[in-house]
Amino acid sequence: MSMLSLGLPEPLFGGPAPRLRCAPASAPFLDVLADALVAELSPERDPFALADALVLLPNRRAARGLIDAFAKRLGGAALLPAMRPLNDPYADDDPDVWGADPIADDILPPINKLQRRMQLAALIRARDKSENGVEDPARALALADELGKLLDSASTVDHVDWKKLPKLVEEIELARHWQSSAAFLDIIATFWPEHLKERGQSDPVEHGAALRRALAARWKAKPPTRPVIIAGSTGSIATTRELMRVVSRLPRGVVVLPGIDVDLDDSSWRMVGDQHPQHALKATLSALGVERDAVPLLRLEDERGRARRVLMREALAPAEKTADWLARLDAAGGTDFVREGASGLRLLEAATEDEEAMAIALLVREALEKPDGSAAIVTPDAALARRIESKLARWGIEPNVSHGLPLRETDAGRLVALLCELARDPGEPVALAALLKHPRVGLARDAAALTVLEHKGLRGPRRYDSLGELATLDQRVEIKAWDGARGIVEMVAAALKPLTELMSHRQVSLAEFADALTQSAEKLTAFDVWQGRDGEAVATLLREANEHGGELGEMEAHAAPRVMLRLMDGREVPPLQTSGDARVAIWGLLEARLQRRDLMILAGLNEGVWPAPPGEDPFLSRAMRAKLGLLSVDARIGLAAHDFAQLANAPNVVLSRALRRDGSPTLASRWLWRLKTLVQGAQAELQSANEFIEYARALDKPAAINPAKPPKPRPPAGKRLTQVSVTTVETLIRDPYAVYARRILKLDHLLPIGAPAGPAERGTAVHAAIEKFEDGDDPAKLTWLLDEALRLHGISPERRAAERERLGVSVAALIAWFDERRARNATVFREVFGKMDVDGVELRGIADRIEIGAGHAAILDFKTGAPPTDKQVSTGLSPQLLLEAAMLARGVFKDEARGIVVPRADVTELIYWRFGNSDPTPRAVSLEDSPHEAGEKALSSLRGLLARYADEAQAFLSKPRVQFIKPYAEYDHLARRKEWADEKGDE
Repeated sequence: MSMLSLGLPEPLFGGPAPRLRCAPASAPFLDVLADALVAELSPERDPFALADALVLLPNRRAARGLIDAFAKRLGGAALLPAMRPLNDPYADDDPDVWGADPIADDILPPINKLQRRMQLAALIRARDKSENGVEDPARALALADELGKLLDSASTVDHVDWKKLPKLVEEIELARHWQSSAAFLDIIATFWPEHLKERGQSDPVEHGAALRRALAARWKAKPPTRPVIIAGSTGSIATTRELMRVVSRLPRGVVVLPGIDVDLDDSSWRMVGDQHPQHALKATLSALGVERDAVPLLRLEDERGRARRVLMREALAPAEKTADWLARLDAAGGTDFVREGASGLRLLEAATEDEEAMAIALLVREALEKPDGSAAIVTPDAALARRIESKLARWGIEPNVSHGLPLRETDAGRLVALLCELARDPGEPVALAALLKHPRVGLARDAAALTVLEHKGLRGPRRYDSLGELATLDQRVEIKAWDGARGIVEMVAAALKPLTELMSHRQVSLAEFADALTQSAEKLTAFDVWQGRDGEAVATLLREANEHGGELGEMEAHAAPRVMLRLMDGREVPPLQTSGDARVAIWGLLEARLQRRDLMILAGLNEGVWPAPPGEDPFLSRAMRAKLGLLSVDARIGLAAHDFAQLANAPNVVLSRALRRDGSPTLASRWLWRLKTLVQGAQAELQSANEFIEYARALDKPAAINPAKPPKPRPPAGKRLTQVSVTTVETLIRDPYAVYARRILKLDHLLPIGAPAGPAERGTAVHAAIEKFEDGDDPAKLTWLLDEALRLHGISPERRAAERERLGVSVAALIAWFDERRARNATVFREVFGKMDVDGVELRGIADRIEIGAGHAAILDFKTGAPPTDKQVSTGLSPQLLLEAAMLARGVFKDEARGIVVPRADVTELIYWRFGNSDPTPRAVSLEDSPHEAGEKALSSLRGLLARYADEAQAFLSKPRVQFIKPYAEYDHLARRKEWADEKGDE
C-alpha cells in the first residue's frame, strides 16, 4: 500500500467500491476529515473543488465543528463544501445541492409534531370511550407520546410486520395482559396509517426515512459526479445504511465511519451484542457487505493511541471475554502497555454533585490558563451541566452550551404554568403571590399595597374561596389600609377573566384554553410575556395549541390545565449558538459526537445516568419487539457506549462522578467500574484528579471557624420593655429572647403563604364563636357559630366537617355549664381588655370571661389545648390567670367602645375550660393561697422580673428553661439555636 505525502494509507476517494474509510478513535474525527478533504480537494489546485463536495454529517453541531476545522487549516476566506445533517438532509431543498428536480414531490408532507400528538391522543380517547375505559385527555396525551416513540423506533428499521401483532402473545406464550397491549397497538398498526393517508400526510420520522430512500434511489439511478461524503454516522438507522450503501459505490463517494475496532479478534466480534460500542458499526458493515479489515484508516495510530484504544476495548468487552482479560493484556504488552494506555486518563470522585461541579470548573479554569487551551465537559445529566455552568460564572467564564433551559424554568414558561394553576383555582395563595411578583407582571406596582395583600390576605391559612371574597376580606376581618390591596385583587380578577369565564364551562377545547391563556397573559404583562427567546417559545407553544388543539376534542374544563402543562414538559429554550467562550463547551452525548477539545471531561459517570437505563416499552415485551423486527431497547446503551469509548480515547481525559447524588449513594457507571477493575488487575492505576476536589473544598473554606455562641443581647435602658401582655410574661420567663425579638426589635413572625390552619387558628376561632354565643342555650346556633368562625380562620371544609362531629360533645357540655352558672346570678363580662402600669411597664391582657356576683368573682380562660397544671400556675411558670386576678383587683378591665366597665373585685375562683377534646370539662385551679393572694404574689414576682429586665446588665437569653417550652419556636432561627444549643437539652 502506497503512502501519500500526508501519511494517509489510502486516498479519500481511491480504491474500488464500496469505498469506506475510518478515523482512529484517538484522533479528532473532524480534524482528520478536514485534512483528508483538503488533501484530496486542494483549494490551491482548484478553488472550487471543495465547494463542489457534499458532506452529510450526523447533526448540525458536527457541521459547525467541521467548519471550524476547515478554518484552522485554510486560514482566511474559502469556499467550503455543502454540509447537511443526515437526519433531515433535504431540509433546505437547495437545487444547487440536490439538483433541479425536487426529491420530495412524490412524498407526502410530514404532519406537524404537535398535531401528531393531538391526533394520536384523540384516537386513544375514542378507543377508551368505546371500551368504557378511563377517559382522561392528559393520560391520552401521555400514551400518545409513547406511541410516538414506537412509531419513531419503527422508522429506524427496514420493516416492522404489524400483521403479526394479533397472534404474537400466543406464539411467544406471554402473560395475558400483553394481549390487551397488542390490541391497543392496532391504533398505529391500522388506524394511524389510514388516518394519515386520508389527510394526505406522512409521519415526521417516516418522512425523513422516505427522503433518504428517495435520495438513495436517485443517486443509484443517476450517480452524481460531485464528491459525496457521509461522515461520522454509525449507521444505526436502516435508511441511513441504505444511503451509505449507495454513496460508498458512487464514482466519488465515500463513507467515513467513526472508531471501527479494526483489529478486534473474530471471537469477540461475533459476541458483540446490543450493549457493545461496536454493535451499530457491526450491523452497518454487514449491511454494506464490507469486512472490518477492508476499511483503511485515514490517519495511522501512534502507540499511545493504540494502547488507549485497546484498553478501552477490553474494558468494554463482552462479558464472556472478561475471563481472560489479563492474558490478552499480557499478550498486548502487559503492565507497561496498560500504563501507556491509562496515561492521560484521570479519575475524579467527589463526595457530592456540587463538589464535582466545582472541581470540574477548576479543571476548566486551569485549562484556560494556557493562551490557546480549550476544554469540553460531556454529560447526559442536564442538571449537572447547569450546575457546572453556574460554577464557571464565578470567574466570568461563559461556556458554549448545548443544553437548553426547560421552558417551565423560564420567565415566560413560569407565567403560563402559574396561569394553568390559577385557572383551576384563581385564588390559590401561593400561585397568586408568585404571579404578582413575576418579573413580567406589572399589576402590583404599589409596594405598600402588595405588602398588605401578602401579609394580611395571603399569608397564613386561606380565609376566602374566590378572588371576590379576597377583595372584600376587610369586611369580615379587621384589616387596616386594605384599599390598595383590594385594587390589586380586582386588577388580577379582570386580567384572569378570560380564563375564569372559560373554566366555568363544563366542556372546553385545548384551542379555547390556549386562547384564554394568551389573553390573560397579555393583560397581566401588557404584552411583555412575548419578549425574548422564552417568550417566542411560549408563543409558539400557544399558537400550535390554538391551531391543533381542537383535534384533541373537547374535555372537562378541569383537565385543560393539566394537558397544557403536559405539552410544556420536555420543551426547552435552546441556547444562542453564538454565545459563550468558544474555548469552553458543555455538551450532551449527541452534540459531543465527533467533537474534541484539549481537555475532555466526562462527567456524571454513575449508573443510571451514564448509561441511562433502557426505556421501558409499555406496549411490547422484549420478545414481542424482536418478533416484529423492532430494535432492542438496549440498542441505545450500545450507542452510548460507543460515544463513551470515542470520547475516552482522547489524549487528555478526566472521568468524574459523585459518590452521592440527590443525597443518596451512587454506583459507578458499569464502564468506569470495569475500566478501574481492569487497570488494577494489571497492577496499574488511573491517575487521580482528586487534588481539584481539595482545591474546591479550600475555595470557600473560612480562615477560621467561629462557632456561634448563645446570644446575650443587652439593649440599653431606654430601649427595653415598655409594654408586656399577661401571655407574654410566660414567654419572658421561658424564652426571653423571643420577647426581645418581638417587642424590642419589632420583628414579627410571618406565616408561610397559604399555610394550613393550625391549633392557634382553631383556638382563636373557638374563642370568637363562644364570645358571640354569650350564655345561650341553642346547640345548633353554637355549632353554626363555631363552623363560621372556623371558616373565617382558614379551616378547610373537610376539617370543619370533622370538627362539627368532634365539637358536638363540647357544645353540649358548655351549654349545660352555662345553665349551671346562671343559677349564681353573676354578671358576666366577655373578652374584656385591661391594662395597668407596673413600675413603668404597661401590663395588658384580655380576659376570656369574668363573673362577678355577691361575694364571688371568677376569671375563666377557654383552652383548646392542654391547660397549665396547678403546679405550673402556682410556681409562676404560667401566671396568666393570676395576673388577670391582680388586674381585676385594681379594676382596670373596661371597654369604652362598648361602654363596659368591670368593677374591681377580689378573685375567688380561677377556671380553665378545655373545649374541643374528648372530655370537655371546666377545671378550677387549686392553690395553697386564695386566688386573690396568689395573684398579688404573681404581681410581686412580675415586678421583680421586670426590674431585672430593666437592668442593662440583664441579657435576654434564648430558652433558659427549655424543658418547659416547645422544642422549636418562631425566633429560634434568629437566635441560631441549632448551632449552639445542647442537643439533649433541646430534645
